[in-house]
Amino acid sequence: MKPVLAAAGVAVALTAFSPASQAATEFAFSNWIPWTHKLSTRLLIPLMTVIENRTEGRVKFRQLPKPLGHPRAHLDIVRTGQAGAAFGVHGYSPKRLRAYAFSEFPLTGEDAVATSVAFQRTHDKFFKGKGYYKGVHLIGLNTHGPGVIHHSKKLIGSIADMKGQKIRTGGPAPFAIVKAWGGTSIRLPAPKSYEVLSTGVVDGVTFPYEALTGFKIVNLVKFHTKLPGGLYNSGFYTFIGQKKYDGLSAADKQVIASLSGENFAYAAGRVWNQNDADGLEAAKKGGHKFGVATAEMLASVKKIKANLEARYVADMKKQGIDGAAVLKFYYGEVAKLQAN
Repeated sequence: MKPVLAAAGVAVALTAFSPASQAATEFAFSNWIPWTHKLSTRLLIPLMTVIENRTEGRVKFRQLPKPLGHPRAHLDIVRTGQAGAAFGVHGYSPKRLRAYAFSEFPLTGEDAVATSVAFQRTHDKFFKGKGYYKGVHLIGLNTHGPGVIHHSKKLIGSIADMKGQKIRTGGPAPFAIVKAWGGTSIRLPAPKSYEVLSTGVVDGVTFPYEALTGFKIVNLVKFHTKLPGGLYNSGFYTFIGQKKYDGLSAADKQVIASLSGENFAYAAGRVWNQNDADGLEAAKKGGHKFGVATAEMLASVKKIKANLEARYVADMKKQGIDGAAVLKFYYGEVAKLQAN
């Protein structure tokens, strides 16, 4: 069976439904990226629209004009009822959501559908019911596409090229790589990227190609260095308020369930692949320069990845989780899905 959102074309042909006019349970969505961003227009807004239509208007969403806090605060913003829905990045909460750090490890996956579905399956197998999302109802997990090094002045064609460079990074993996190569890692939320690039606060950023158009930085970074399997793949989680969800009817809960889990992961992965393709096309049209990591760079990243994995396994042991089994399962699922 094809995932429901994918079967709906992710962002098409929803006008055939006519929600009934009646009292509804409303979820106010606090979105820390613009509502015009393609992740919003191709995934989040269609998701909300499909739920509204299939519940015949009994469930509604309201798009808040501004986010109610920092991206990492959104789990608590929804948990405490300040908003009804949101999404977050695991890497923005590296301690609180340490269990999910494996999704970000480098050299893992080229295709966002494969990494997203594998991520969801790993959550379902190892972490479901562990209380990491207590107080909210999880819709689903996904990752973005493979991370790339984007620079404003030069190609990063060797480890030496990174020395002294100021690079905006998100989660722990790109932070560790930039630091190991002699650069200065500046950790900022993704929406700050245009500001810090345009003012010269940073020399470059680590992002999937999607960000070039998503955050309007395509004219600010014209040099791109790719690693096979990606510099990293950030993990995301989308959720709604538990209390309001609990008050829904069984039929409306089933609507949400049909759009959750692997169905959501598949649709989100498709959107990220589309967005990455758009960003890469814009870079090519702009005459940008592209490079591939050297053997020296790859060897270094493999060592960094091994260290990240070892620390992850040790940390998970303290939580009573078999981290080695988590990694084996996740990598196996990514490989299997990419092969198909």
